[in-house]
Amino acid sequence: MQVFGRIAQFIADSDLGGVPEARQLASIDADDGSLSGSDRALVAPPGWSDTAVQGLADLLDTPRPQTTEPRKSAKTIGTLTPSCGIGEERALETGMPAVARRLAGSLAWSAARQGAFTTDADADLFADELSASLTGRLVMPDAGLIRHGGVDWAYGDPATTTSARSAPLTIRVNSQQAPGQLRRVAETALRASMLDVGARVTRDRLEAIGEAVRRCSGDIEDCFDPRRNAALSRAMRRALKDGVPEEAVERALALARQGTDDDALSELIPDPVEPRPAVLHVPRAFTRAVADDEAWTFEQDGGVVRARDFRTGIARTIWSFGGPSLAFNASPEETGPTIHLNLPAFFGDDREFQAGIFCDTVRYWAIALTLSAPKGAGSAGSIALTGLGALLMAGGQAFGSQEARETAAALGQLATRTLRDVAMETGAAAPGLGETPRLDALPDSFCQLAEYLSKAAPPFLPKAALARPGPTLICQTPASEIAGLLDADSLGALPVRSAVTADAGMAGGQRLRDCARTGLLTLGCSVTDVERAEDHAAGHGSLRGAPGISLEDLMERGVPVAALERLEDSIAEGASVRHALNRWTLGDRVCRDALGLTSDVIERHGNALCNAIGYTEDDIRAADAHAHGTGDLAGAPDLPARIRAVFETPSLQDQMMMAAAIENQISGYCRMELSLDGHATIDDVAALIDLGGELGLRDLSIRRTASGLFDLLPSIDFDKGDYAAEAEPVERIVERTVERVVEKPAARRKLPDRRKGYIQKATVGGHKVYLHTGEFDDGELGEIFIDMHKEGAAFRSLMNNFAIAISIGLQYGVPLEEFVDAFVYTRFEPAGAVQGNDSIQHATSILDYLFRELGVSYLGRDDLAEISPDKADPGGLGRGVEEEKLAREDAAKFISRGFSRGQVPDNILMFANAPKKAATGGDATTGHYEIEDQAASGSSSRDISGYTGAPCPECGHFTVVENDNGGQTCDACNWSGG
Repeated sequence: MQVFGRIAQFIADSDLGGVPEARQLASIDADDGSLSGSDRALVAPPGWSDTAVQGLADLLDTPRPQTTEPRKSAKTIGTLTPSCGIGEERALETGMPAVARRLAGSLAWSAARQGAFTTDADADLFADELSASLTGRLVMPDAGLIRHGGVDWAYGDPATTTSARSAPLTIRVNSQQAPGQLRRVAETALRASMLDVGARVTRDRLEAIGEAVRRCSGDIEDCFDPRRNAALSRAMRRALKDGVPEEAVERALALARQGTDDDALSELIPDPVEPRPAVLHVPRAFTRAVADDEAWTFEQDGGVVRARDFRTGIARTIWSFGGPSLAFNASPEETGPTIHLNLPAFFGDDREFQAGIFCDTVRYWAIALTLSAPKGAGSAGSIALTGLGALLMAGGQAFGSQEARETAAALGQLATRTLRDVAMETGAAAPGLGETPRLDALPDSFCQLAEYLSKAAPPFLPKAALARPGPTLICQTPASEIAGLLDADSLGALPVRSAVTADAGMAGGQRLRDCARTGLLTLGCSVTDVERAEDHAAGHGSLRGAPGISLEDLMERGVPVAALERLEDSIAEGASVRHALNRWTLGDRVCRDALGLTSDVIERHGNALCNAIGYTEDDIRAADAHAHGTGDLAGAPDLPARIRAVFETPSLQDQMMMAAAIENQISGYCRMELSLDGHATIDDVAALIDLGGELGLRDLSIRRTASGLFDLLPSIDFDKGDYAAEAEPVERIVERTVERVVEKPAARRKLPDRRKGYIQKATVGGHKVYLHTGEFDDGELGEIFIDMHKEGAAFRSLMNNFAIAISIGLQYGVPLEEFVDAFVYTRFEPAGAVQGNDSIQHATSILDYLFRELGVSYLGRDDLAEISPDKADPGGLGRGVEEEKLAREDAAKFISRGFSRGQVPDNILMFANAPKKAATGGDATTGHYEIEDQAASGSSSRDISGYTGAPCPECGHFTVVENDNGGQTCDACNWSGG
């Protein structure tokens, strides 16, 4: 076999080449989720993103021998030598060059053993070509090959065979079991979803039990007693309320007592059920029966249904559950490994598709798969085309055009011709050829493709008897772990979803995709035109020069430079113009003095001041488009119409016709995964099924994306009735009894204009935070404000808006306890030691500190404090000569003089609330306990929890207690009564 060596030269001359470099990985801290530097460095070619490098590191998870030696008595071919490990020292592989050397060397050595090369130099060159295609990402093997391919040849480790994929459930339309099988598909999908939800809820509730025990700082026995550990009691009640079995709750507490971690809880949680994929085979006869509105007869029992009714039932199942997938034509058996062919990588720096490099890559990998396939296998593996949409965009072709379909068909035929040439060389089975596409429809960027196809295909002359299986040519979306390694702009045969992609290093956090930039240059745009197009799609990341709302206009209105800088920081961090322009970014003084806004307008519209300042919705949209871009090039005003058409989103029908054009040229399937809008109907799905039958597609999947209801559901608390009532009362009949159910919307409870509260200053992990509270007249918490200093504008605005959201929830009746349980012990920076708070000494985040403080202050949640409130000394409370009374001047420390208008020292007398003594007896089941008897009587030693709460008939004080004789006595005036 002749080897040309063109792939390695192409990689070296293009942007794909370069010296591989060591990249430091980022590790995620298991406790707080923060990123930190890892000790592991991975060698990757230049141009790989951090996501791709991390994905490769996740695949290289098996330690290999660090030192090897040539295997004795093994045949050496050129520099290709099987090796085995020496010693016990092992380490993880160092990166992509090591993977490429292992895979390419093992495949080349295996092919050389079977006489594929005339000289040893050809075998070495073949290995170099395979290795170059891997490091240049022209191809990407599946996860099994990256992990374990060639380890027996390179290290002497036993070869690991990846577990075979479970065969999908096959449903045939002409079978009498088809309707029942469709129902089972729906039932299985629902059951799997319910079990998954149940498993997650069970795990969360059981982990909360262990967390409540670990967080307890009291006596060890009290921590495991739900009667003394309030957090444990709440966790157990919530678990039982959510349906967790009592046995699981008891065993979770027993595991926590033994000191085991949460991993041991997996034995108490059922394994999720993986729904089995299903494929519905639809013959052409059924498609014709649907088109002609005829009856459809099932085999065996001869049952008859209307074809359109059965088709509608299929569409209903797909509309609801996204399955089964549809096959209108049969595909060859698919076994063995999969090699993904990255089509955009073959588009050279000269903006032409390199057909010669494409043929060499397909040829070499087809030979490698064929000569390494086991005898008797149905297929030597699969060569999968991927990235078709990005390739067409880079070549300047609209995905939905007929010319693009001709180009895709030409790619498929060139790959099929190459496989037929390999079959003649190796004696493998050969795929059939489709009709030659119109080569005159191919643009100049694909002239090499037209040139290769214009040559007449040689007649198929097999080298020997067809004793080997050959590879199958398919087109599919790679698995997520492989897709991440490609840094692809599109996958499979799908179009490019957006012209921009995320990039933290660019202003606004977005940039133009590589295929879109290349496409503009291919279509004749200048560099200036490309920059303007990128500004339109990705935005400027700034309001400077923006239409509608601009920095210049705000400066003319009197906004100072410091406020404009804060506004620009928010815009650069991705905040929309509507929410970036708020009272906290500008400052209340600027809003009043420069913009002329009144205090009530600032208070009411402080979150979004655009409309209050006088800007219209059109102004806001125009400024947003300038700052953050539109995300596409189809509406770029500076581009001609013919160029804008290239970047238009293709219809679902165009995507299906693209799949049909490819399948007419390849031996396998072209997997087409269609995503419908959430508001699509069952009739829309039925129409796509009919079109798939007409085109004869081999693998069609249809899934409806989420509608607006899915985004609304998590925000509705149905238990609290927090949703709008219907216009008319709802009536229902239960056992002949008419009930009229009237749902009322939650009413907002307004705070008094002059309200009580307190301000707590503290420092969390070196970050200063002020907590302001406002209370209703009855003392319940009604609002909070959070102020932080020396933080970014976006972070401060986020905390302020978060506080507003909590305040609105409190005023609509959301219990404070719900917020406390939701946010305590959340982990993120800043975190650490707390200074300035008398009950909390350490917090895992700002939110953890804030809601523990609110829980301690307003809910009596002593379990959330490191220092018990009875041990903390809030300004000498209860430490006077008489423990029950405070000096009058001490009251001013706890009641606002401004709120009471200076009346605190004159008319308020405060009594200390002595801590309750521990229970020493009583009935644990009823919750009644005896109070410890006090050594001395009178006000100096009386526990105020012993007062009955009734006023004294003589003096009016609420100091009446029960005496031993069953009567009552007043501690204040010594009144006694029966």
